[in-house]
Amino acid sequence: MSWMEQLVQTYDENEHFAGRDDVDGMKAMLPPVGHIIQNAQIEITLSEEGELIRAEVIPKEYRSTLIPCTPDSASRTGNPAPHPLHDNLSFIAKDYCVFANSKGADRQYIAYKEQLGAWAMFDTNPKIQAVYRYISRHDVIHDLIGAKILFRDDAGKLIEKWTDKEVPKPPIFSVVAGNVLKSMVRFRVIVDGDDCPELWKDTRLQKDYQAFFQRKFSQTDKQLCYATGQRLAPTDKHGKGIRFPGDGAKIISSNDDINFTFRGKFSNGAECISIGYETSQKAMNALMWLVRSQGYTVDGRVFLAWGRCGQIPPSVFDDTARLTRRRRPAGTARPSSLKGWAESLIKTLMGYRHEFKQAEMSQVNVMILDAATKGRLSICYYSEMAGEDFIERIERWHRLGRWRQHGYDSEKDESFTYFGVPAPKRLVEACYGVNVGDSQMKLELERIFYAILQGSPLPVDMERIVMGRTVKRSVCDGYYDWRRQLLEPACSIIVRRLNQEREEYTVALDETKDDRSYLFGRLIAVADQMERATFSRDELGSRTTNAMRYMEIFSSRPASTWMTLQKKLLPYQQKRELYGGKERQLINRIGSMFKEEDFLSDRPLNGKFLLGFYCQQYAMELAREEKRKNKETLQEEEV
Repeated sequence: MSWMEQLVQTYDENEHFAGRDDVDGMKAMLPPVGHIIQNAQIEITLSEEGELIRAEVIPKEYRSTLIPCTPDSASRTGNPAPHPLHDNLSFIAKDYCVFANSKGADRQYIAYKEQLGAWAMFDTNPKIQAVYRYISRHDVIHDLIGAKILFRDDAGKLIEKWTDKEVPKPPIFSVVAGNVLKSMVRFRVIVDGDDCPELWKDTRLQKDYQAFFQRKFSQTDKQLCYATGQRLAPTDKHGKGIRFPGDGAKIISSNDDINFTFRGKFSNGAECISIGYETSQKAMNALMWLVRSQGYTVDGRVFLAWGRCGQIPPSVFDDTARLTRRRRPAGTARPSSLKGWAESLIKTLMGYRHEFKQAEMSQVNVMILDAATKGRLSICYYSEMAGEDFIERIERWHRLGRWRQHGYDSEKDESFTYFGVPAPKRLVEACYGVNVGDSQMKLELERIFYAILQGSPLPVDMERIVMGRTVKRSVCDGYYDWRRQLLEPACSIIVRRLNQEREEYTVALDETKDDRSYLFGRLIAVADQMERATFSRDELGSRTTNAMRYMEIFSSRPASTWMTLQKKLLPYQQKRELYGGKERQLINRIGSMFKEEDFLSDRPLNGKFLLGFYCQQYAMELAREEKRKNKETLQEEEV
């Protein structure tokens, strides 16, 4: 149960943030003990006397609501356990049975009223008194009909779903999925001298409920909590809504009535495990908060890494550009060279290291969550490691897989180049296409996640798959799209595997390498440039060269394909001879580096083929850029 102990300690370290939504930089609220977060659709504003002031539909971006709960209500699925304050119409509206056809509908309202009444008798808070007066004296659904929130048809029945396509749909039918009678209602109460009418934001009200609940719950016999080793009031009902509001999957559940789960080993859940209510609440609320603040979710699978003592570790799923930007001071220019990006990465990770060294406990917890069914949430992976080890593995991932990448800055609406590793999602898309299914995506991301955390090479099948797609030039119509979406991520995958034991391959061209695949990659890059240099400006991004057209078969049978390609290049070679025949000379120089048996062999090429291709292209690009700068300098001097 170390994962639960770590979550409880994380909650205790951040308890001063619980229930607050005014903390800068916090993406989600940490629920206090005895509270959960759900989405509300209707907001009712009351006076201190419990009279309706107004009612309105809540816009989607403001629906998240912190509500008090009980063990029964927090884990309810089909049971009639009410929440103590904010709840669905079926609980708070005494006229619900008039509009609903379900049997025993009035029992839910009675249970809600009794529970709220007990809180109102215990606590003199005027806001609680106002809500209790309102739900006791008024018909909530009739009030909402009068406020044009809900609607009735000509027969006087409540319209549960809007079907009239000729009339604009009222807001309530856009925010509620299904029957409007299942809408969640939250309350505001305006009290003279009080500056927080929103009951879900009132920290004093949160403490008042905890005091009320503690008195009600203190009569329970205490038992040993397996997670903390303390004697606490136990619970067999544990929180849900961990991954997102409305998520019904639970990590701990023991509702076994037919020995399906226990398989006859236990007669009830208490014989298997005992968890304190406070422990369960702290652990599940902390996990909920962490998932929404810094988790990465794909098709319901959550990848989470969090530090202790308030430390936020670097994200595993960032590309190098985003990772360094998070820590770069505002107004600082983006690096423009390989050296600049390397220094930026070092500074970024040094900042993380410094923060972890200052913390009382330099530790990172890593967890993967997924749900096999709607009601069961499993921990697929859990690990604890020193903060230094975690940062070292992040650094190793970005250093060993460093390659030249083309990115896009949505804030500035501009493209840019960076030297590093693309986001894991882009690596998966390079292997399986941008339309890869969610199930495939989460499985491949999990494999990359393990490789990063364990410092191991990427799976060899990823290299084979990405190379097979990259040499199929027809996968992308435009050359620049092909380079950004396939070639560059492919090179990053390949170089990450090659550099695992020794850092040998970089984006800089190595003219001393005589590896067969690397040299053939250089040859086809020069052939591509020889033909591309004759294109007009409009043809550069769309027209495909013979070298690119033959790339797939070239990677399978290089020697015989090169002979065919040379014949195709003759007309372009004649045109380039007018400019000194630089490409022809380079081809001859590369060819002289081959061993005879390697050049004549038709054995398939490995991933180094793409590295040689890209490095040669990049070297020629730098040479052209240098020539252009020298030409501009000469022109300026002449002027």
